[in-house]
Amino acid sequence: MKKYIFLICAVFLIHGCSLDEPHYGETTTDDFYTKESGIRDALTVAYLQLRETWNEYALNHYLIGDCTTDDALKGGSGDGDRGEVHELAIFNVQSTNGEVERLWEIAYRVVNRSNDVIYYAPDSEGDPDMLKRYANEAKVLRAFGYYVLVTSFGDVPLMTKPLNPTEIMQMKRAPKEEVYALMESDLKEAAAALPSKKEYATADQYRVTRGLAKTLLAKMYMFREMYTEAEAILKEIVETDQDYSLLPDYGMNWRREYMNSSESVFELPGAMYDETISTGTNVPHFFTTRFGDGYSGYGFHIPTQDLYDAYPKDDPRITYVFTQTGDRYIGDEEPQNNEDSESGFHDYKMTVPRIEKEGYDVWMIPYNIRLIRYSDVLLLYAEALNENGKGGQALTYINMVRDRARNTNPVDPRRDLQKEIPPTTANSLPPVTTTDKDQLRQAIWQERRLELAMEGWRRDDLIRQKRFGQVMRAYAAKYKPAGYEGLFKGENFNDSKDYLLPIPQGELDKSQGNLTQNPMY
Repeated sequence: MKKYIFLICAVFLIHGCSLDEPHYGETTTDDFYTKESGIRDALTVAYLQLRETWNEYALNHYLIGDCTTDDALKGGSGDGDRGEVHELAIFNVQSTNGEVERLWEIAYRVVNRSNDVIYYAPDSEGDPDMLKRYANEAKVLRAFGYYVLVTSFGDVPLMTKPLNPTEIMQMKRAPKEEVYALMESDLKEAAAALPSKKEYATADQYRVTRGLAKTLLAKMYMFREMYTEAEAILKEIVETDQDYSLLPDYGMNWRREYMNSSESVFELPGAMYDETISTGTNVPHFFTTRFGDGYSGYGFHIPTQDLYDAYPKDDPRITYVFTQTGDRYIGDEEPQNNEDSESGFHDYKMTVPRIEKEGYDVWMIPYNIRLIRYSDVLLLYAEALNENGKGGQALTYINMVRDRARNTNPVDPRRDLQKEIPPTTANSLPPVTTTDKDQLRQAIWQERRLELAMEGWRRDDLIRQKRFGQVMRAYAAKYKPAGYEGLFKGENFNDSKDYLLPIPQGELDKSQGNLTQNPMY
């Protein structure tokens, strides 16, 4: 069976996938889906769509989610190095953009693989309770895929069962309200049936949980400005279920010994969902400085000066967001060299010290991707409460995040040289006290930026807050050098166009007119 798992995984990780990708039923035996073991293996492959070595979801999540915003520069060796991200950052993106196409493909691979599990599990032989759990896990994965799609592209084709390529190419874009309705149904069903994080066995610790289902539901409600519904589900997560808790120190989130911690809501591990499959990640190699002992990465995803300046100088989180020239990780022979960085910074959260990756290929580093943390949930709860006129209650949750930050060690235990140590005191990061709705909203939005910096959620936040264009045009006005030739990051933002990405041209061509393009592309 282990050999068979490797075989089927290899088949699906090799295929380039989009709406009309091949399905399990077309590449395996006719009875594959009739047994619980087949459904379990199909679900494993659904999970694995997020960790394909050369098409990792996390890479696109960070590059599109941060590098199009005021938080991160593309980096690399120049504008032409991964030039599709540069096009996104200057809002001159075309429908043939490779990064956009990859985002679409990865999300639909997750949807299609999840559809296989959801469709076939009810009629399979095996433990009925386990088959139901597998189907509910797949519903959460499908909802995640559709969250990526609908928030990035707007109306998208809505597939709820396995289809053959001819059927798929005849599909039109469904109104986003229909997509949201499916997501809401899937997530509510899964939240009511799935185990909590604490209830899973050790071997299943990275599977999706009721907490993730509820968190995705809350994110969807917040994106749609459904604050009453968001408050209700966030209250369940925070006050009723209590499946999560903040780590006592912010920096712990990126240390090896705290992988899948009490703060982790959704984490993509190095060894995923089946003990026979080790995936690793290459994202740190893309994001590490191009120079230095044991590193020599590609230097993408660079924190901006604007992000650095947003932090109070005594905020300990500075230590765990930015690496600077002169820093040195324990076990390195040379200090960090950031001469390749336009801002002088690199991304701490994706830096894996040499001693933690010795013996591994740089394309298969054993590093977990922390996609959603509990502090994100707490700040969403504070925001929903404030929007519902409950500013006094909202203070509790924004200040939980600030209190933890204040008590974080400003000295990184993974470094033996640290260029900047924030001068923290007992008075650093004082509690937020205002209950004025507008002022508190701004405070919460700012706290989200500082707390979740470089974690890929900045674009999502700016879109749902309906200030993406305002923020990016202001960034361009502040940082564009005199005499700069060409488009500068943010100045070309068009509110009528750039809240959505273009439908990939390849998908339009294959649809023979059934798919339509977003406005102004």
